[in-house]
Amino acid sequence: MNCFVLAFVLLSVQDSVPFKPKEEFEVKLNYEFRARPVGDHNSVNIGREGQLQARTSSGGVLPYVTLQITLYTLPDAKSRVMISNNSNARPVARRVSVNTPFELDLGFTVDMIDRVQPHEYTLTFVDANKNPVNRITISVDRDGSFFVNNEKRGRF
Repeated sequence: MNCFVLAFVLLSVQDSVPFKPKEEFEVKLNYEFRARPVGDHNSVNIGREGQLQARTSSGGVLPYVTLQITLYTLPDAKSRVMISNNSNARPVARRVSVNTPFELDLGFTVDMIDRVQPHEYTLTFVDANKNPVNRITISVDRDGSFFVNNEKRGRF
């Protein structure tokens, strides 16, 4: 129950939580080509899942993105990050530490651009009392532009 209350509080005060200064973290983009896993050919899905299955049944390799995020400062030693995305999935809590990189798996670029998978992520840093301190937003526009805290960092 506490997780739901924390998620509600984080989502309701998200606009008032300031961005983490860009000097306090680093985001490295790992851009590689991967073969998309082939789905089960003996099943039929209708609707949005069917669209995804039709896209996944095609062969070949596609661009895939993971991010490596390194934090240089944190509010305190017991800091955690709440990772949420725009797909209404439950936020994931993770313990973080200074100068220890962690990965954020974004997925295939075409899926983010076509809005089949999440295209916007919010990393909200909370202190030991579970109060939001600051945040990092990562988003991909429909034209493939990649943003960190509303600052354009490139294009896929």
